[in-house]
Amino acid sequence: MRGLSLIELLIALALSLTLIIGVLTIYMDSNDASRTSTALARVQEGARIGLEMLSREVRMSGFQGCPEPYTTPLNVIAANPPPSLAPAAGSTNSYLLNTSIQGWEVTPANRSNWANGADFDGVAGITSGTSQAIADSDVLMVQRFRLLDAQINADMASEVADIVITDPAGVFGSGRPFAAGSMLMIGNCEALDLFRLSADPAGAPLRLQHQTPINTTANLSRAYLSGEDAQLYALQSSVYFVGDTGRDDDRGDPIFALYRATNDFPNAANPSFTVEELVEGVESLQIQYGIRRDAPSNQVEFVTADALTPLEWREVVSVRVGLLVSGVESILIEDDDNTYDLPGARFTDVGANTDFAHAADRRLRKAFTSSLDIRNRQCGSFKRLAGTALWEWDNADNTNADGDPCS
Repeated sequence: MRGLSLIELLIALALSLTLIIGVLTIYMDSNDASRTSTALARVQEGARIGLEMLSREVRMSGFQGCPEPYTTPLNVIAANPPPSLAPAAGSTNSYLLNTSIQGWEVTPANRSNWANGADFDGVAGITSGTSQAIADSDVLMVQRFRLLDAQINADMASEVADIVITDPAGVFGSGRPFAAGSMLMIGNCEALDLFRLSADPAGAPLRLQHQTPINTTANLSRAYLSGEDAQLYALQSSVYFVGDTGRDDDRGDPIFALYRATNDFPNAANPSFTVEELVEGVESLQIQYGIRRDAPSNQVEFVTADALTPLEWREVVSVRVGLLVSGVESILIEDDDNTYDLPGARFTDVGANTDFAHAADRRLRKAFTSSLDIRNRQCGSFKRLAGTALWEWDNADNTNADGDPCS
């Protein structure tokens, strides 16, 4: 009468087992929800970082300070400039506008030669090696000048004279970012000169030399004056692409990432780039370029890189960027069979017909798209009307015979 019967004991065990199963179910569901939320947060964070980096570069592409990019060329005296800025035979003029933004479509058929003739042709880590640009993804190159924290504090006596500067940031000299061989630009609102430092700047005040043979000539286009807003810039050329990290997820599937390669501008025939991984989990970079082919309608037509002619790159006014981003863990119950739309491309799990294929795995993935305007793309300049205090937009209408990209 004081003990438990077998039936009561079985009922107690059944109730306890039900309670334990309920607790385990709640825990497992909560754990799955937490993993899904974490994966989604990482995917969204990776997309934000990637798009923010690309947005800053694209919007500033072609920046060269005060001068109008359509009508003010670079006077290139630097030896071994990058191919995109090499002047035509018999000239020293080159327009950054023509190549400030360029793109390539990487396909399985052209993966071995898509970069032929580009600034990074044959560079390990971009066109070859483990992290080389993957097929069915795009490559974007952005070029611009970056203003340096250095002041020109003395007038140049002549075109061959040294450039006397102050260097508050301490970036000039042996073992520093800008030593002998570094490529720099000096310019004001009327002229631009691209040259290499022919010696390590030293002493007080610092003097930047631009002598031969590291330059094709020691003559700049003019003797720059300290009081006419002349400034110093560094050329920045960055390449963005998607490559294989060499790492695998928990099921053995490869993990891809967004990479950036930065030109080191060596004084040599062979290019040199520093390649770095930016965002893990980016599976594809897809880009369309906005161009106004019908001027009267003022409508922007978005096309892929292979639909643009070499001369049309200078006419691109906006860019539509898309990223396909995935997590690095398998958290889905079944293989991902969703469809993802990016600019100019559709990704499915099978890649049927004209679609691209994404991996049929259990990773969470999302598509992200952003449209960007290029700030430094307007043909003409803002000028004062002669004899008045009024200003107007004056469209440049030079012919292409002199290399001026404005037509």
